Amino acid sequence: MSEQLESFFAEATIPRNAAAVRYWQDHHQRFPALARIARKYLCAPCTSVDSERLFSSVPHVLDEKRNRLAPDKAEMLIFVKKNMHLTRK
Repeated sequence: MSEQLESFFAEATIPRNAAAVRYWQDHHQRFPALARIARKYLCAPCTSVDSERLFSSVPHVLDEKRNRLAPDKAEMLIFVKKNMHLTRK
């Protein structure tokens, strides 16, 4: 695995607009362990649970008392609410 990592990091980076999934399809023979990891983390989640939870948290931020809240501020508050657990240890 460490040899694969060293070889991978020695390569030139792919362009920003290139598809990462396509890269790993083309290079899975050279980096089999890394390709397995990439397949795990580059795949889309198979459920809509996360997006449903996000939408269900909106009424906790926006209500009748906060009806003049600007859209960008509301978006920031929802973002903070959904990601606050990442800052706690």
